Amino acid sequence: MTIPQLFSFNKVTHVGFGMSFLIILITLGISFWGLHQTVKTFESVIHLEEVVDELLRLFVELKEAEDQQREYLLTENPQFLKPYHRAVENIQMKIVSLERLPMSQNRRDKLFPNLKQLIHHRLALLQDILDVREAQGKQAAINAILTGEGMQLMAQIRKQILDLHNEDVVDITHLHAVAHHQETFTILTMAWGIVLTFGVFIFTLWKLMRDLTERQQLERRLLIEAKLAEVSRRIADIGHDVKNMLTPIQMGMTLLEDELDEHFLHLPREVRDETRTTQDLYKDIIAMTRRGSGRIQERVKEIGDAVKGSSSQPTFAACHVGKIIEGVVDALRLYASERGVVLRTQGLESLPIVRADEQRLFNAFYNLVNNAIPETPSGGSVTITGALSENGRDVFLSFTDTGRGMPPEVLQNLFTYGVVSRKSGGTGLGTKIVKDAVDVHGGTVTVESTEGQGTTFKICLPKEGPPVK
Repeated sequence: MTIPQLFSFNKVTHVGFGMSFLIILITLGISFWGLHQTVKTFESVIHLEEVVDELLRLFVELKEAEDQQREYLLTENPQFLKPYHRAVENIQMKIVSLERLPMSQNRRDKLFPNLKQLIHHRLALLQDILDVREAQGKQAAINAILTGEGMQLMAQIRKQILDLHNEDVVDITHLHAVAHHQETFTILTMAWGIVLTFGVFIFTLWKLMRDLTERQQLERRLLIEAKLAEVSRRIADIGHDVKNMLTPIQMGMTLLEDELDEHFLHLPREVRDETRTTQDLYKDIIAMTRRGSGRIQERVKEIGDAVKGSSSQPTFAACHVGKIIEGVVDALRLYASERGVVLRTQGLESLPIVRADEQRLFNAFYNLVNNAIPETPSGGSVTITGALSENGRDVFLSFTDTGRGMPPEVLQNLFTYGVVSRKSGGTGLGTKIVKDAVDVHGGTVTVESTEGQGTTFKICLPKEGPPVK
């Protein structure tokens, strides 16, 4: 099947997209209608609540006017007339506000005019009492209040407001229920519409894109395999060249050693004795170079095995951790000396024989010390300490430097491929190699670091090696 054929629309595709479009239109139409009805219902609820609130405020203002008038009559203090007149003014404004609010026709024609008439009557009666106070005196005004006409009017107003309030509460409850039913209906319609639309649409897309997806996956897989094959060939070529280049180095070391031995052999005895330090130095350097090139050859062989698909498995045997660390120190002593860093060891002689892969442990320890040296300023030190656990089952090792330490963002990714090396030319893989080697042995590795003070790596290795599976 070609790519143009994959994009050809067959009958199933036409029907699928057509049904999706139709379902969307029907769902949108029903949803908009339901939403419109819900909004209208909630608007009615809001209007009713506004009417109820205004009626209650109106009654409160009316009671306030009554109370302030009585205070004035009892105390004859004119300051009570100000809140009285303000309350009367508020009552007039609320009556106008109520007339503007939406109401049913029955309320607008019958109920509200009756209530309005009662309120105006009550306000007129309040004003009459003030007029009596001015014309006939305080006692006459009090006698007018004691007739009880004002109380009867307030009782009628209260009853009518309560009746309206109770009626509104029933209407609001009913409208809330209707609105919730409409809202539920709209939500269910939209949900079912979305489900059906997505169901049809997804099935149609799946039908259309299945072959294209498979082709793309196949192309990506072939591309990745081609890249991996190219990388593998490059690695194999590089490993082969490195192995070949190491051979003349090893032969050169042998020739150089023989030449130097013969040269020093023909020197007078007193001269040979004076140059004993030089002889020891070149022998150490040659031995270190041989060991290093030998380990490089072993690592190159691992690269070749990995390329051929036969990566070497860990080889566990009896070995001395102290001897491994001494080998690391010997290999890096000159490098540390050139940078003014002192390499120290403590407690290694007391470490027992352990079951481990010597090559992997050497690589791990070498990476730790090699990484610590450039991080430590001249005059500093790297100290390797060994100890046996109290139960005699584990070996504890610590690698402590007096370097610049590590920031938190480096510590977070320290044992992963995401770590970024701060050394010039570094790959950042050293600590990942350490973690992998320790994991192979069933041990643990942790790190403590403070910027400006130094770093300590702590390794715990089981004496008997990893559990046998």
